[in-house]
Amino acid sequence: MIDGFRDRLAARRPLRGAFVSVPSPAVVEMCGHAGFDFVILDREHGPAGDETLENQVRAADVANVASLVRVPSRAPEHILHALDAGANGVLVPHLITADDAAAAVAAAHFPPRGIRGISTSTRAGRYGLVTPAALVERSRREVVVVGQIEDGAALPNVGEIARVAGLDAMFVGPADLSTSLGYPGQPDHPEVAAAIDAIRTTVESVRGPALANFARNEAEVARLAANGFTIVCLSSSAIMARRLADLATSIKG
Repeated sequence: MIDGFRDRLAARRPLRGAFVSVPSPAVVEMCGHAGFDFVILDREHGPAGDETLENQVRAADVANVASLVRVPSRAPEHILHALDAGANGVLVPHLITADDAAAAVAAAHFPPRGIRGISTSTRAGRYGLVTPAALVERSRREVVVVGQIEDGAALPNVGEIARVAGLDAMFVGPADLSTSLGYPGQPDHPEVAAAIDAIRTTVESVRGPALANFARNEAEVARLAANGFTIVCLSSSAIMARRLADLATSIKG
């Protein structure tokens, strides 16, 4: 767990990250050494299991880059496993209501704030070498909970979700949102763009948490940052795949 990431998030500092979907600690380490502020280890769509995830978090710590885990669902056990591995926090997909967001926050924190079960024998507990009180205190200071807004059904509830205490950021999922609104593969469609802008303005109007979004390229990073998204994330798989395709084309003449 990298100290201070939650503070940078709360201060609305510009943060640039990379999704890592391939089950590779080396790619995580590469992203850290390259200079990204954080990585999102994708267990919603990626194939990594618990043991690989722990090694990916370990690689993030080695490279001094914060790690968030996009969990498969908001089920408490998924959030528990990610945080026991030592991740800085979780990205929870498909939040529809404020109750969904509150449940995700509760699952990420120990009592009395939440319902997370405690074990100091985990990596987060330094394999029994920290006290339960120290583990609870560090988690209170450092654990980050980010909720993903990516469904048409969530749009009427954005203001209420943004008011949930303990939700550190709201991450727009343009791919799923565009599909949910009937425009798969068209995140730039006017109706989708209007929905994303409505999310942003609603969150800002209630003084909600930091806003995050996904970018396909450098130009989109700049555009999103100019439009109020302080946290922007790219896909490490797409970066590598595009570069490999360009390279293969160029060397084949």
